[in-house]
Amino acid sequence: MDKIVKTLQEGHSQLRKASEETNKRLNQVFEEKKHSKRHRDCLDQDINKLLNVYHNMKPQPQGQVMENPYHQEDIKPDSILANKARSPSQYQDGDNMSYSEKEASKQLPEASCWPKFSGTEEYDHMELIYYIDGLFIDVPSIPDYWITARLNTAFKGHASIWYTEMKEIHVRRNWPWWKSQIIQKY
Repeated sequence: MDKIVKTLQEGHSQLRKASEETNKRLNQVFEEKKHSKRHRDCLDQDINKLLNVYHNMKPQPQGQVMENPYHQEDIKPDSILANKARSPSQYQDGDNMSYSEKEASKQLPEASCWPKFSGTEEYDHMELIYYIDGLFIDVPSIPDYWITARLNTAFKGHASIWYTEMKEIHVRRNWPWWKSQIIQKY
């Protein structure tokens, strides 16, 4: 009888250990699942943010131009002659630049760093458009003509030929006009 009691006690002890280990593992799985759910929720939030950004960046239908309060009217040649429309490179050591112009010129990336496009691939022009629109958002005090004066560096190949021809016909135009023309052409 003692042997049976001892065997039952050992069995009960083993069963209790197995039960504790099972409960411990179930708790670990539950915690991992909670952590995984939190991780999934964070990923879902990040994905939703990116999707919102993407949906806001959809190309505009052809012929339409987003209005931007920082875009100036088309640049008049006489304002250029009167030195009212000079690019940052035309200033000597910041002479005659307002504080906001100096700050804007510091934040404006070199034109050689801008995205380039040749016009041979579908929608390869959109990167440039998004980039320039982003410049106006990041540095809202950028004068429009500082951007349009650098557009020629962004075009390659066929697009460069098109831009040169358009520039000869339409001498001084603002960014919304150029954006509209690029979207219509490409």
